[in-house]
Amino acid sequence: MPKVFNPNNPPDVVVHQGDVEDWIIENRSSEPHTFHIHQTHFLVVGRFGAPYEDVTLRDTVNVPFWNGFTHPYPSVKLRMDFRDPGIIGTFPFHCHILQHEDGGMMGSIRVEPAVKQSLPSGHN
Repeated sequence: MPKVFNPNNPPDVVVHQGDVEDWIIENRSSEPHTFHIHQTHFLVVGRFGAPYEDVTLRDTVNVPFWNGFTHPYPSVKLRMDFRDPGIIGTFPFHCHILQHEDGGMMGSIRVEPAVKQSLPSGHN
């Protein structure tokens, strides 16, 4: 069950600087939602479970409402890019519809420093 945002809770998502992840944002409600994330941009690489190619970097995307009958639920697949060296920190993502955001439809993501790769023994 989704929960109302509480800024005192730990981040909902933790990644590392240098990561690139694919996120699926799914809408199981009868209202449209507009996903928005701070501090980074993404590419839309899928819609409704099918590949989709859009070369526009975005920080906001609309996710259509569910009609109550069809499956799969409306969704978008986003390629999230955390390679920017200045992205380290904690920031929000939320529905960009003001009433939804004010109602607590948001979360936080923390980007931690890159994980250092160690070399196998005997290598410099």
